[in-house]
Amino acid sequence: MRQPKALEKLLVALRSVGVGGVATLLDLGLLALLVHALGVAPRLASPIALLCGVVCQFFGNKLVAFRDRSPRWAEQALRFAGVEALGFAANFWLFDVAVRAIPLPLLALRLVTTSLVYFALCLPLWSLIFRPTTEEASP
Repeated sequence: MRQPKALEKLLVALRSVGVGGVATLLDLGLLALLVHALGVAPRLASPIALLCGVVCQFFGNKLVAFRDRSPRWAEQALRFAGVEALGFAANFWLFDVAVRAIPLPLLALRLVTTSLVYFALCLPLWSLIFRPTTEEASP
């Protein structure tokens, strides 16, 4: 039995928040490890940590948030990669500017910059990628 559409959207949103939380923890944890434990420069560590977060976001959005079991992996991955290329560049640039201009701790800056990019760019575009067709949505 299918759930009402409003409830379904709410559950997707809640799962998406969870996926985003896991991806953010991965990003921040890896960034902290690379910079503070391994001595990697923040400008080099940033894209590595971001890339790991992006991979987590794709799998989490497809399989957990949207529960998309469609076989359209390649198509969705390409579209997701396009959005993420924009998001990655925006995150890299914004974090780089923020590190030089704003006297906040490194991880706080990461949270601010990635949140801005997430809500303004990525989330609106991701919602266009994981839209199951009516055939895929039926039980």
